[in-house]
Amino acid sequence: MAELITREPLAAYDFHVWIGEKEFGFARVSGLARESEPFTYQEGGVNDRVHLLPGPVKNSGTLRLERGVYAGELFPFYLVGERLKAAARLEIWGEANAAAAGKIYTLTGLVVKKFEVGEMDAMQNALLIDRFELGYEAMRVAAK
Repeated sequence: MAELITREPLAAYDFHVWIGEKEFGFARVSGLARESEPFTYQEGGVNDRVHLLPGPVKNSGTLRLERGVYAGELFPFYLVGERLKAAARLEIWGEANAAAAGKIYTLTGLVVKKFEVGEMDAMQNALLIDRFELGYEAMRVAAK
């Protein structure tokens, strides 16, 4: 007799995102980046080197999420232009349905920048893929 395997929908997704207490699963995530331009300072009388001082973060980041699933009533990524009050937490999950990454990414100051529906073609049997972009002010990376 064949064994019936049942899995909850989120288990099939490698990237789990929490906004507050709500959990989402995504197949593709990009945009985790921060950039800073350091200052160079030439000290008078020191001719063998320059000092490199940290500069401010240059810009906010944009997290891109694709091919997601969520079971619930409110899906906050459709609220384009709205600020989300809760922080986002991103974990990478493995095949054993447990957090596999040694890092947790926490993003704060979230604003929904973009919602896009993939191409709709009645002549093809393709998945409808939603894409979302969240702007974020700050990113923290912590070891698990």
